[in-house]
Amino acid sequence: MFTISPQSKGFEIQNALACALASKAAYQSPELIGHQIVEEWKVPNFLPFHHSNVRGFIAASDHFTIVSFLGSERDSEIWQENIDASFIEGPFGQGDRVHRGFNIGIADEIKNIESKIADVGNENAPVLLTGHSLGGAIANLAAAYLFIKKHPVHSVYTFGAPRVGCKNFKDIYNKFDCGRSFRIVNRHDIVSRIPPRMLRYKHVGKLYYLNSEGKIHAGVNSWKRLLLYLDPSGKDPKEYVKEIARRFPGAIEDHSMDKYVEKIRTLAIP
Repeated sequence: MFTISPQSKGFEIQNALACALASKAAYQSPELIGHQIVEEWKVPNFLPFHHSNVRGFIAASDHFTIVSFLGSERDSEIWQENIDASFIEGPFGQGDRVHRGFNIGIADEIKNIESKIADVGNENAPVLLTGHSLGGAIANLAAAYLFIKKHPVHSVYTFGAPRVGCKNFKDIYNKFDCGRSFRIVNRHDIVSRIPPRMLRYKHVGKLYYLNSEGKIHAGVNSWKRLLLYLDPSGKDPKEYVKEIARRFPGAIEDHSMDKYVEKIRTLAIP
């Protein structure tokens, strides 16, 4: 089932499911994605894009537009992209700093993506951005770039996304509401914990946590604070990842997009 509630201004489980399906679909070939969107989801307009490290697709109807960014396809890419955590000036140009690797490509490609959205979407329809892993980080940055270009998006749903920028980036992003951003994390998903906080990276948006029982919790409560307390900050970044995997069995498996889809589908379709 692929449905969107375009009028919803808060977290909406049907929108989360649609974005989860779109994030998973991004890992397929453009031919398979196009068939799934048009023939199975009955969404009439489809347009893939690929530039540098930015890949994904746009799916649009008269009522909504979804932009899905491809995540990391191999575990080795995940570690390299997230551990090489040097900063670069961010989209807002107000002392905000973001991950250099995540920003490569999207800063140059955003104008083309903006144009493609206009080509296939209804200009009055809400735009949702989504992505898993690296794709989630790029979705957050795309929301920021579109905001400063006077084209704010309706919402951003990310799955197992890494931290994107410094505290100043987080504060400006959240203050300007660059698309209502919902950060969904499955259990101990290891990628949601990198780059390490000790490197001054922060998450943006509001956390929605999927627990072992498949239930979803909004925000940080006492048990989540305990997990943050157990975060092995202070270690070398590469050792940090190994320590996370040791302390939290299943942290790598929890990053699987299949697990996100399975849990969210159960919540959306009881």
